[in-house]
Amino acid sequence: MPEGVSRRELLKKVGLGGAVFLGGSVIGHGIDHQSASAAEIPEGYEPAVVDHGMPDAESGSALYGHLHSPPTSMGPGDLDHHTNPPLRDGQPAGVVRDLELVVEERLIEVGDGVFFQAWTYNGTVPAPIIRATEGDTVRIHFENRTGHPHNLHFHGAHRPEQDGWEQVPPGGETTYTIVAGPAGLHPYHCHTTPLAEHVGRGLYGMMIVDPVEERSPAHEIALLISGFSSNELGQNGVIAWNGVAGFYNSYPIKVAMGEPVRVYLVNMIEHEPLASFHLHAETFDVYPAGMGSSAAFRDDTIVLGQAQRAMIEFTLPHLGRYMFHPHQHWLAERGAMGWFAAI
Repeated sequence: MPEGVSRRELLKKVGLGGAVFLGGSVIGHGIDHQSASAAEIPEGYEPAVVDHGMPDAESGSALYGHLHSPPTSMGPGDLDHHTNPPLRDGQPAGVVRDLELVVEERLIEVGDGVFFQAWTYNGTVPAPIIRATEGDTVRIHFENRTGHPHNLHFHGAHRPEQDGWEQVPPGGETTYTIVAGPAGLHPYHCHTTPLAEHVGRGLYGMMIVDPVEERSPAHEIALLISGFSSNELGQNGVIAWNGVAGFYNSYPIKVAMGEPVRVYLVNMIEHEPLASFHLHAETFDVYPAGMGSSAAFRDDTIVLGQAQRAMIEFTLPHLGRYMFHPHQHWLAERGAMGWFAAI
């Protein structure tokens, strides 16, 4: 949001009856985008105008919110499919896993009253979490149901002919076959030019590759940070963990006090050189890219470039709320503030 302009003033400036429309992360590319029409907004929708993060006039305390809150239609369980990775299914290493990814255009609400015309894998931003064991054959049937070329590129190690940089035309389909590995955490995303648009519009997700020997038990959580931008708001006017700004500020992630927590972190923010993750009141073990059998170091803040990732492990020894956010406060204020609640 431009400095000195409140969200309420911005809503008036864009003249869209209280709703803000984001058209894609392509500023400077000279591409003409179609914004969502008012007819696409749910009938009877009344977006709230919330200005968190300012001192409370009565109490004098600072509200640890931000410029965006989650949609009022969402409840505490509505991001469970992104927050909670699929469980390891017990299959022996080396099985064939058949998956389907379909590219579709969707109008999504990334904050309260903030709609974004996204390109999606299987209808969500971020895309579904893929989980496999090192050595599994992962076979993805890919279908492009949009009017633009797209494709699918995995990080990690695989044969070069399966690298996914060739374009799949509108209406086209193909199959990607990779052997999952190495054990760790690997993002996947579209790799069609202009890349900033295809990533910025929502075509990204994470793949967890488990080692053959199971890791120690822990409460597992997935957190992928990304941005949403438009010509009205400027680049990355909205920042979100798992696709919805402010969600974990309104609905803290509940974990058991004193029990191990394992978080899979991925940075997919376009147009930002760096993002970070800072945990208040505790420190964590860091496994860069989720690799290795022992932690590389311990810290309370780590820095990630785009597509970098880490697995972190910690316990929260006391009852209460532990804040987390990027230590780039410009990002935190625009939707990336959150909490773990130790119960």
